Amino acid sequence: MSIETTLVKRPALYQGEVGFFPTNPMAWEDISPVKMGSEVVCSFYSPRNLESLKFLWALVHKTADNSNRWLDKDEAMLELKFRARFVKFVRNSKGQMELRAKSLKRINEEQLRLLTEKIMDIIVQEILPGMKKNDLRKEIEEMLK
Repeated sequence: MSIETTLVKRPALYQGEVGFFPTNPMAWEDISPVKMGSEVVCSFYSPRNLESLKFLWALVHKTADNSNRWLDKDEAMLELKFRARFVKFVRNSKGQMELRAKSLKRINEEQLRLLTEKIMDIIVQEILPGMKKNDLRKEIEEMLK
């Protein structure tokens, strides 16, 4: 089920007030451009593989922050999906076929696990060659606590 609604970014006004808050550095960075008091449109859904998606995005976010290759995590994710061959052919507006990165919205748990492993291998072999895979995994898990 997906919910789309408007919310205002502001501090809590009342004791015991319930709100939606960022729970990790990546989520905090996502909402930081929104000015306090601004009203925004938000779309909420809770995928079954949310923890695995959070891990993958945290992995890419940490890699983008520790490398000068990309401007942000979104650009890093796009390139890493291409490198991991998580792509499909689509017809562009000129009628030509081109490769585009697949979306993570409909990915199942097994595909997500394999994609995360491929991306982690690319990161430790090519992007951050001194990093050990287990150390990187522990850092990401620690970041998500």
